[in-house]
Amino acid sequence: MARIKERENYRLRLKAVGLRHTLPRERILAYLDRKNVHPTPEELYQALKKKGFAIGLSTVYLNLQVLRDAGLLWEFKDQKGNTRYDGFTERHHHLFCLQCGRIEDVLPRDLPEFEAEPVRKAIEGRNGWFVEDARLEMRGVCPACQ
Repeated sequence: MARIKERENYRLRLKAVGLRHTLPRERILAYLDRKNVHPTPEELYQALKKKGFAIGLSTVYLNLQVLRDAGLLWEFKDQKGNTRYDGFTERHHHLFCLQCGRIEDVLPRDLPEFEAEPVRKAIEGRNGWFVEDARLEMRGVCPACQ
């Protein structure tokens, strides 16, 4: 019963942005819905194969682009320039470990001293830019690597 409810949730999410439901899209979204998961397309492909899902690498790439363009995923570059995907689309920031490459989500409410809105307004007022999105990237060494 829980699986049926979960599948319906993905159908509704896809329909809400004008996409049809497909099994690859559902599996990609389900994998990326986990907290602090930020795979490259190849890592996602390998993880889905390991779970026993028959999916092609080109299908993963294509669907990541479609889901990103629909606003269901975030795409960003890690500290090495690799493209990564994040299914957590609520505004948040990232911590990058320079030793092991771990990436962790940080919610704005956890950083009350960093407010993106005043920074955005200051840049727009001073430079005339329209800033669509502001994200903070913090780089350091995670507890496991220290």
